[in-house]
Amino acid sequence: MTLLTGQEKREVMEYIFDRTEDVLSEQDEKEILTVGNHVDGIFLYLNMLEENDERADLVLRYLENNGGNRSGIAIACVDWSGDVHPDQFTMGHTVGNVRDRSFGSIWNDDDGLLGKLRDRSSRVKGRCYGCDWFDVCNGNFRARAEASTGDLWAEDPGCYLTLEELDRSGGG
Repeated sequence: MTLLTGQEKREVMEYIFDRTEDVLSEQDEKEILTVGNHVDGIFLYLNMLEENDERADLVLRYLENNGGNRSGIAIACVDWSGDVHPDQFTMGHTVGNVRDRSFGSIWNDDDGLLGKLRDRSSRVKGRCYGCDWFDVCNGNFRARAEASTGDLWAEDPGCYLTLEELDRSGGG
């Protein structure tokens, strides 16, 4: 399997943005979601800024309110046997079982993996650590980082922002 390069991801997203504008010009009742990568919202915002789109600030506020990846924070997965996981993509990490403890007890236990996910900014590595957009993407998908590197806290290879774009001040 060959993964898309950062440039190819950018080109795909730009195509989706352009096509979305076409669709919305015909009918504004459509909603188009890209849900596989929290960086997409940042890229959309940066594109809107570049185009002086008056909606850019609204998009940024929405992204900041959303807070990026919420696995283990506002999302969990309870599988068929009662095992609880931070999300449906991290089935290799079990944080408890609802047959042994209540979901509330498992969910409120900040001593294990859930606590670490809720304080991930100090644990992530690479480009994610100290990224100016962390409040918007929250380190993106930890499962993708782990699948590609073996390290849950490694940078997410799904991030295709340039180093200049990672600097929110624009200073590079």
